[in-house]
Amino acid sequence: MTSALTQVRAAAEEGGHEVVNELLFEPIWFGVIAIVAFLALLATLWAFRNTLALDPHGVAEGHVDPDSGRGTSAH
Repeated sequence: MTSALTQVRAAAEEGGHEVVNELLFEPIWFGVIAIVAFLALLATLWAFRNTLALDPHGVAEGHVDPDSGRGTSAH
């Protein structure tokens, strides 16, 4: 049984170059897609900034949240 490294060395010594796995597109585009995905996630995060300030129950100011007691019978 030969290892993959041995096969690569044998192919290099023969002078042949065999493409094992060809990429779908140029390598630079993987970075471009990653940056675009990061910026899309950042835009989503940025869209929801300061939403706690719009809280109708006043939780941000320290008032009691009326929804915190739901499902309990104790008052």
